[in-house]
Amino acid sequence: MKRRLNNSAVFPTLAGTLLMIGSLPVEARDYFDPALLALGGDQSVISDLSSYETTGSVPEGRYLVSLWVNQVDQGQQTMVFKKNTQGIIQPELTPALLNKLGVNTSALPQFNGLADEVPVNDLTTLIPDAQVHFDLAQLRLDLSIPQIAMQQNARGYVDPAQWDDGVPAMLMNYSLSGSRSWQSAQPGMGSSEQTNLFANLRGGLNWQAWRLRSDMAYIRNGNSSDSISQSTQSTRFSNTYLLRDIRAWRSEILAGESSTGNEVFDSVPFRGIKLNSSEEMLPGSQRGFAPEISGIAQTNARITVSQNGSVVYQTYVAPGPFRIDDLYQTGQGGDMTVSITEADGSVRTQTVALSSLPVMQRPGALKYEFTTGRYNGGITQGSREATFGLGTFMYGLPQNVTLYGGGLIAEDYVSLAAGAGASLGALGALSADVTTSSAKLKDTNGRQQGESYRLRYGKSLLSTGTSVDLTAYRYSTRNYYSFADFNNHGFQLNEGQVPWSLERQRSNFQVRLSQQLGAQGALYLSASRNDFWGNDRVNNNVSAGYNGSFRGVSYGLAYSIDRIKGNDSWPENRQLSFNMQVPFSLFNSSPALNHSYANYQMTHNNQGDVQQQVGISGNAMDDRLAYSAMQGWSNSESSDNGTLNAGYQGTKGQANIGYSYGSAFRSLNLSGNGSVVIHPQGVTLGQMLGNSVAVVNAPSAGDVEVMNGNVRTDSRGFALVPYLSNYQSNNISLNPATLPDDVEIVHSSLNVYPTKGAVVMAKFDTRVGYQALVTLQRGKTSIPFGTLVTLEGGAAGENNTGIVGEAGQVYLSGLPQTGQLRAKWGNEASQQCRAAFSFTEQTSTPVRQLTARCENS
Repeated sequence: MKRRLNNSAVFPTLAGTLLMIGSLPVEARDYFDPALLALGGDQSVISDLSSYETTGSVPEGRYLVSLWVNQVDQGQQTMVFKKNTQGIIQPELTPALLNKLGVNTSALPQFNGLADEVPVNDLTTLIPDAQVHFDLAQLRLDLSIPQIAMQQNARGYVDPAQWDDGVPAMLMNYSLSGSRSWQSAQPGMGSSEQTNLFANLRGGLNWQAWRLRSDMAYIRNGNSSDSISQSTQSTRFSNTYLLRDIRAWRSEILAGESSTGNEVFDSVPFRGIKLNSSEEMLPGSQRGFAPEISGIAQTNARITVSQNGSVVYQTYVAPGPFRIDDLYQTGQGGDMTVSITEADGSVRTQTVALSSLPVMQRPGALKYEFTTGRYNGGITQGSREATFGLGTFMYGLPQNVTLYGGGLIAEDYVSLAAGAGASLGALGALSADVTTSSAKLKDTNGRQQGESYRLRYGKSLLSTGTSVDLTAYRYSTRNYYSFADFNNHGFQLNEGQVPWSLERQRSNFQVRLSQQLGAQGALYLSASRNDFWGNDRVNNNVSAGYNGSFRGVSYGLAYSIDRIKGNDSWPENRQLSFNMQVPFSLFNSSPALNHSYANYQMTHNNQGDVQQQVGISGNAMDDRLAYSAMQGWSNSESSDNGTLNAGYQGTKGQANIGYSYGSAFRSLNLSGNGSVVIHPQGVTLGQMLGNSVAVVNAPSAGDVEVMNGNVRTDSRGFALVPYLSNYQSNNISLNPATLPDDVEIVHSSLNVYPTKGAVVMAKFDTRVGYQALVTLQRGKTSIPFGTLVTLEGGAAGENNTGIVGEAGQVYLSGLPQTGQLRAKWGNEASQQCRAAFSFTEQTSTPVRQLTARCENS
């Protein structure tokens, strides 16, 4: 009986103990037994797979990753992954790198005393709530940093230290065209032949921050008939100047031939020196005009700004008053909706009515220009060429008001201007200014003094889709002389200029309206009226039209009127036109017809002449080739005619050919354009250049597609990428699928930050060698799964590494013809071996296969 009682006491005690143990917290992690990889196989050794047991963990080494910070792409960068003091493999992040990526290391006390180039031990302990995530499959490293720990820079900000002046270079755009026309003999007129040749070269030199530019134009015209033959030719250099930026002032200085701005005074061509502010050096969110948005957040709130149904801005703010002053320029109109989403989910909205004009600036923004030189106009045979000094400014005030003005002073001439612009919210945007002039002319006594008054208005009505793009009215008194009027007064007008070029304008009115009709298309209307002092001439122009599309068929209708009143007559030109384009893909789904169209055009004028054309057009060869064939006919005396045109846009430029014919004439024209850049690595041909250009350098990677326009590398691996954005981040990338066999690129994209006019080098490191699927054997067994294999003796900085998969196979690229591989599946000497390899057999397959034996080190 006693024994039974003891057992009864023991069992409850054991049960309670087990329950207590089960209730205690237990730390554990998922574990994969590597021995399972050897089941059914002959592997006698097992690789150390501890590096792969934790999600997101990778083996130690160097990786080329796409780096993202707060979901913003920072480009590709080679990162070293090593174990920290806690034994966790993580990317080495130095304070210098974090500061470059926008982390405010100088203001965070946790970074005090840390060396700039020494990796931090654990970013998440230095910056609370920071996160580091690496996606091995995509080689993408994401850093999530709380906004409070980031530098308070405007959106789109680029550190000026990243701006690249480029390499020394000579560059030139060229444009060549020629034509020949044959006229058949007509009653009272013999046959004739006309030829034309035009060449335009825009060349320049770059040295550090200096830019030298000049234009050269050559024209040759010839005319021959049965009785006479004559030709003329001319060569002219223009727009020659030396330019450089001044980063500390966010400005640029120019010496040579150019023109002044036209925001305050009319643009003045000059030969001299100009200093002006440059909006290009500002972040995109600080350019032009955009309103400030202010409010009060009750909690940690999300602020969302939308326009036209699209979100244009979003940020998080702390409780209390907030102000948003880094909106991107959003055009000249369109109301904004501001949503304040509090932490509890409640939402408050407000509407900000927005309208602006080109002259308007953000609060606190200053735009200026100072110019001194000689007038350099070219519409008259000579001119006064007065030496002058000019200064203008535009300054943004609070409440969306902008003040602007300036002065222009020369011998016998003075002009002053002052004005203001304001965004009136729902009422639109309005600016008004007055310009005065005082001029002493050669053929008059005393000084001529006058004024010019100008009003400009703009408004966009999103509710109706109506947009008043710009309405402007200007009136000048009889004795007002612009600086151009002053310089050209008393000189003969050049040939080819309109007769009223020298007449002084009395008033000018212009308006541009547009009406969006949703899926039905859009309407537009533009009109202008000009009259002049000293005669009865009045120029009137009106144009209106409608554009739309239906099931891929696009069409347009336009009507225009030109009236010129003078000498008691009203010459008038009226024209109605209609065009339609029908894609062939409506009738056949063949891919070859996706870019082919049938076209129809018709014009009817006030003399009753009707001209019609019908034909085909399209693109082929990945849109490199454009073609068209049109046949026309008319109800007038002019005969039927036709045209054939073709153009090819290649990596090294563009070429066009056209042929026109009729019963009384034939015409052939040819043209071509492109560019040449001479840089430290050689000479590269390309398409027409913009302001800044990147030279792609991918050694041994010939005929590789550059994913920036229709560009491919030449046989040496060079290409030109034109039309880069100055002072901003430009991504240059190559298409790895177009690489030649046995060539790999270490990284496929990079960012460049050119200054104005720079020629920057986009250097892509290539790895040239064999691609192979290598089977490594050690004795009678294969190398363990997960073994790290590295090419020994590789170039400095290269990380030619692979991981063994099933059956001891590893893929490697960039291998030399002969070499040695090092395999490591653990830290012990017995867990490492080396294998020699040699490629001797020629094969046509891009990826070769071989087996190598791995011997102990």
